[in-house]
Amino acid sequence: MRRLSPRKRLYPLANRKYRHKYVCRLSDVFVWEHNECMTKSALPKPIIMHLPYQSIENRVEIEKALSESCGDVPLSVVERSMLHYLFDYPTVYVVHSEKRNKDTGCFEYTVYVGETNNIHNRAMQHLRNDSKIRDDWKEFHKRLQKNPRSVWQYVIGNAHFNKSLTLDVENRLMHYLLGSNSVKTLNNRRTNAQGDYYTQDEFEQIFSDIWLELNHQDPELFPAEEIIRDSALFKASPFHQLSEDQLVAEESIMSVLSDVLSDTDNADTSRLIFLQGAAGTGKTVLFSHLFYRIVTEMNVDGYLDEEDEDILENVLAQTRGKSRRRKAYILVNHEQQVHVYNQIAIKLGLQKGNDGIAFKPSQFINQFSEKAGNRGIPDRPRGKADVVLVDEAHLLLTQGNQGYSGKNMLHDLLRRAKVVIAVFDPNQILQTSQRWDEKELRKLFPQKERVDIRDGQLEQFMPLDMWGERYLFSHVRLTKQFRIAADEATMQWIDDFADGKSVGSIPKDLGEKDRQTGKYIRDPFEIKIFDSPVELFKAIKEKAYLKAAGVDGCGLSRVVATYDWKYNGNKANDSSPDGLWNVEMYRDKQGTWHMGSAPGVQRGYDASNPDGNPDYFCHPWNYEIKVNEKTLSSNEVWAENPRTLNEVGSTFSIQGFDLNYVGVIIGPSVTYRNGEIVFDEKGSRNRSAVVKRNGLVSYAQSNLRNELNVLLKRGVHGLYLFAVDPELQNALKKAVSK
Repeated sequence: MRRLSPRKRLYPLANRKYRHKYVCRLSDVFVWEHNECMTKSALPKPIIMHLPYQSIENRVEIEKALSESCGDVPLSVVERSMLHYLFDYPTVYVVHSEKRNKDTGCFEYTVYVGETNNIHNRAMQHLRNDSKIRDDWKEFHKRLQKNPRSVWQYVIGNAHFNKSLTLDVENRLMHYLLGSNSVKTLNNRRTNAQGDYYTQDEFEQIFSDIWLELNHQDPELFPAEEIIRDSALFKASPFHQLSEDQLVAEESIMSVLSDVLSDTDNADTSRLIFLQGAAGTGKTVLFSHLFYRIVTEMNVDGYLDEEDEDILENVLAQTRGKSRRRKAYILVNHEQQVHVYNQIAIKLGLQKGNDGIAFKPSQFINQFSEKAGNRGIPDRPRGKADVVLVDEAHLLLTQGNQGYSGKNMLHDLLRRAKVVIAVFDPNQILQTSQRWDEKELRKLFPQKERVDIRDGQLEQFMPLDMWGERYLFSHVRLTKQFRIAADEATMQWIDDFADGKSVGSIPKDLGEKDRQTGKYIRDPFEIKIFDSPVELFKAIKEKAYLKAAGVDGCGLSRVVATYDWKYNGNKANDSSPDGLWNVEMYRDKQGTWHMGSAPGVQRGYDASNPDGNPDYFCHPWNYEIKVNEKTLSSNEVWAENPRTLNEVGSTFSIQGFDLNYVGVIIGPSVTYRNGEIVFDEKGSRNRSAVVKRNGLVSYAQSNLRNELNVLLKRGVHGLYLFAVDPELQNALKKAVSK
């Protein structure tokens, strides 16, 4: 075996002023004299050529340009071999065009990702045929006519590429580019994640090498992997590879949808599918992937303009026998999630503007209701969507409030859709207004477990007689844990503590190593108990800076707390010198921490010295810190903004999102008495959790337990804890020492 070094003149030129040159990466090329036999530890490196799009028409011209860039020296055997892998092997390609945003000054990209067995023929197809019938290629064609060098292309090859491997690389590139802030439009929207195949075990390393090299050539279009993976768009992307159980669930649901949407005889009977699973079992990943397939494969148009009356006419057209595009929508309960899904839909061309596919449930009900002034009347449905997917349906209201005048949101959704697919976890219900009557729950979930039904398999539909109507309903269950990267013993401890069962003994996770290389394929999950909230906060900030390599240095690690300190986002806090609503504590001379502040201690959050006094903890609640007199917008993802490093999150800002490491400050609503975890509603400031239903029935115990459950299960790699209650804090410390 001998290694041939590439010519330095062919190394990539990342600076934009050199983009007029043809750039080809031939580094770390290994040539074997005997059958090119390679091992896992010595996989071939990617071959990446970057050139104006129309230049791909002529291979001879490309070879000539490469030769000229080397001083008219004939191409070597290695270089011609590399061109062979680009032109005669399967390849993946990224076509892009850019323009500078007038307001921000940053480049914004329109991108197309594809794979092919013949890059020359595919380029000709795009230019000659697709530019006549497809909007994305019509736009590229217009730009090329104005400026032949306005559209460029990365062609990516590898000596080990085969059809399955290139499809996986294409899918992962779509996944990553969706999380790139500079990508405005992302085209060719297939979800092509492959199953098992001959070289599947090489995929992760080969893709990592490809992305690293692309990042080297253009860090704006291809940010560092750490930045991409911490993006909310990445986490909610429809391009995740599904597990076997998730695939079973998706295929069974798609089959049912195909039958239901083509069944005109039973069109009036709505169907309800519950997608069940605990926090971190992959419900949201399946939810996003499923919706994407529905939109792209079932002739679905999710665009709805509030002011366009013709849209609802199209929805009603089925009753008049007219052909129409089907309607599908995503419903989520938090502004940040609405924003994330609308961003994804806009980037992928699934909608024309904001508020097209993703809604809050009350907004959707209002849209599909007869109007009284500007408000919809929940008791008077108008039109029916085909498919409605509801994320975190356990947060739907089961009684009216100021923004919703109906009696049960799920019922109102079923009256406005042929099929409702609801992600539901009863252990994440947080408010009294979301609680279900026990008789209704027994109807919706008539049996806890069906041992004869495997994970992901859709159960047989059953009649559901509720609210004076008859529907059909079924269940799909997921149990495999995806979020928390820990062993079974550690996950069981978190489950038991979150359920209020016991503190027990905290196991030590040893991680997981590759048997051949000895390298960690999963780092140990870290559980730490801190004596001080100040020290916990410092540790989480260190993790945040350590985990990411972004421009601002901030990773996805944050501190959250039980809702046991006052908060009112609608007005300033007159009782605090800084005017902010803070999580505030002090330590006495005996070393015990208490709520509030001690006499003589300067109160309030000090932005100039956020770590402050080691015996005084004061950090604002989420969305409190102002920059240039403005707070963070409520539709921005709280944990992604660098300013929130000095804030404390709550269930309102973190439910439904992942963190790398989470620090949880457990307030006085969770105590430890006589060897048992006790939830004390007097210690909570969350009125929505402790208020009685109709002034009679209290769900405070369940709501507070679920609040703890949600907070404890945010961290992927680690959980840091501090408890205000001295007895609970001591129990946690003993649990570590055991």
